[in-house]
Amino acid sequence: MSPPNSDHQPKDAPAALAARPSFESTSILRRILSSREFSVVIVLAALCILMPFTSARDTFYTQRNIENIMRYTALLSIFAIGETIVIITGGIDLSLGSLIAFTGMVMALLVTQLSAKLMLGAAVLIGISGALAVALAIGALHATLIHRLRLPPFVVTLASLLILRSQSALMNQQLPITLQNYPWLLNLANGSLFGGTWFAIPNPMVLLVVIAVVTAVTMNRLRIGRYLYSVGCNEQATELSGVNVYKVKLFAYGMSGLLGGMAGVLWASYGGQGDPLAGQAYELEAVAASVVGGASLSGGQGSIIGTILGATLLYMIFSAINLTLSAPDRWRGTVVGGVLLFAVLVTAFQQKRTA
Repeated sequence: MSPPNSDHQPKDAPAALAARPSFESTSILRRILSSREFSVVIVLAALCILMPFTSARDTFYTQRNIENIMRYTALLSIFAIGETIVIITGGIDLSLGSLIAFTGMVMALLVTQLSAKLMLGAAVLIGISGALAVALAIGALHATLIHRLRLPPFVVTLASLLILRSQSALMNQQLPITLQNYPWLLNLANGSLFGGTWFAIPNPMVLLVVIAVVTAVTMNRLRIGRYLYSVGCNEQATELSGVNVYKVKLFAYGMSGLLGGMAGVLWASYGGQGDPLAGQAYELEAVAASVVGGASLSGGQGSIIGTILGATLLYMIFSAINLTLSAPDRWRGTVVGGVLLFAVLVTAFQQKRTA
């Protein structure tokens, strides 16, 4: 049988092949423009443009304020990334605020107790490692209770919120544990890369970049990342396909606990003490950052870059109200609640439009 005659090919085939890359580029551009992340970038840009026309124009763009925004954004983003991973699986972690206080107290207690017996560096290293190990174990316990006993994530992590806050207060008779004698530990959150220059980058921001890159690669390139989204979309179907859902949840809640423990260490370093009152309502800010960045509370959606953008938007708004209002702390809850409600409404509108 003779090969097909090339003369029978459609004359417009080359044109169709040439048009395909253009169509694909248009499709990618359309997805970017319609994404939640792009919407957050637009709001951030609008906020930056509007600030010079407010009473905060002389202070908002100072180097000190920009460094503060970067530092606070990084401190929130680190544990908000853990919250996002849990939300993607269809769960939620309400214990993060109390976990921050608890791990900060654990680290401070270990460091101060061990520094009298060991070298300072060894005491600090053991204190940080111990706090992270405790945080990871708490996350694993959450996953076990939620999956093995089929308990609701809301109830399990709410119980942890109350227990960990109480244990933080009991650890040192409701008193903070000072870390002022450990300058290296204080520098962990208060220091900066290229400090003293216009290019100063706070240490927590450097750590956030590392965490974000590793987590994004894990979520987008590795099998466990695909499983996280699959569990959030349809847990039963994922389990029937042979995936060990318990291990997926163990990874999700373990990461949330570990990143919450890192945040606890950094907040204790930033404040110069382990504080039993630290992190109050921070779990709500983590949820807000995740949802603003595109995560869906029903599971199956969310991204690392979106969470970081959501945290950036929150702290830029906090900075703006701190510089323009006389009682900014009283407006903090209004901002978090308002932004969260708006993000949920936008998500509902998008889902209704695409249904």
